[in-house]
Amino acid sequence: MILLYLRRLKIAEISKANILKYAQTFNGDLTSLEPLKIEASGRRYFRASSKECSYVISYDDREVNGQLVFINRANELSDCNVRVPKIFNYRLDSNLTILEDLGDHSLIDEKNFYQQEKLVYLSLELLNQMHQSKHVDLHSTFWMGLESHSKKFSKVLCREFLDLEMFDGYKDLYVDMRPQIMDQQWTNCHFDFERRNIHLLDNGELALIDFQDMCFGPIGIDLAGILIDHYIPCKIDTIKKYCSIFSDLSFYDISAEDIYSATLWGGLQRNLRIMGTLTELYLRLNRSFRMHDLPQIVINTAMISQELNQVSLTNFLNDNVLQTLEDKLVNL
Repeated sequence: MILLYLRRLKIAEISKANILKYAQTFNGDLTSLEPLKIEASGRRYFRASSKECSYVISYDDREVNGQLVFINRANELSDCNVRVPKIFNYRLDSNLTILEDLGDHSLIDEKNFYQQEKLVYLSLELLNQMHQSKHVDLHSTFWMGLESHSKKFSKVLCREFLDLEMFDGYKDLYVDMRPQIMDQQWTNCHFDFERRNIHLLDNGELALIDFQDMCFGPIGIDLAGILIDHYIPCKIDTIKKYCSIFSDLSFYDISAEDIYSATLWGGLQRNLRIMGTLTELYLRLNRSFRMHDLPQIVINTAMISQELNQVSLTNFLNDNVLQTLEDKLVNL
């Protein structure tokens, strides 16, 4: 179902009292409200509860990929049998949406995730289902920001935050990366298909959240999101194993070798972008809650770049970025 665009009224500040009051218009038994999280994008989530039930309330006032896009994408994914939170109610004039409460068990809480083959398989199966979903107005402008997004690493993290001079020839990296990204299979791209955005339900199903930034993009971006972790050391053999499994699972006819290459190049582009983005959120908006993830991302990116024979980048990450970053984070 595609919702008609309605002009959304801005509100200067959203209060817990107003959010609970709105939730009670849907279910009068709700008595409590607790904040859940603030996303890097600025989306805010709350849980409204009674003794019998609970709901998640989303507040999203962004002009781009905001509330209306989320609602439309949720309906489109659900229509194609991709498990997402149900939409119960929404108010476009106040940017509030009442969602199904999926609980707090995201895959980020799973210890030894990559040793749990069933869970990884279910994650890849969920991704394959998402690849087959049908969407209206799914933009395909990923290519426009391909290089500029990646260069956030050099401009924001290295130069602005760490005051590091880039290695000679770093611009050649983008010359190598562009065809490796552009020539991949393109498909529905969640853009942040990682463990914290996949919930394990009580019945064993996996459900997808935070999909409002979906685009039409390279298949390796989301594969990297689930197979090249930001929070734990990643291993080449493990990535190869699950790339082979996805090659057999996917409705695209792609060899295991090509899936592996797409995942590594997608992971390199994704990690360079994210390192710059997280640093930018800290420098511009003082959001430091993800900055301490950066050292592991640097280590994993060095491993990826070594596998892709990007030796200069590998050495720069290991010899310059990592130590300087760790020193800066001590006082953060």
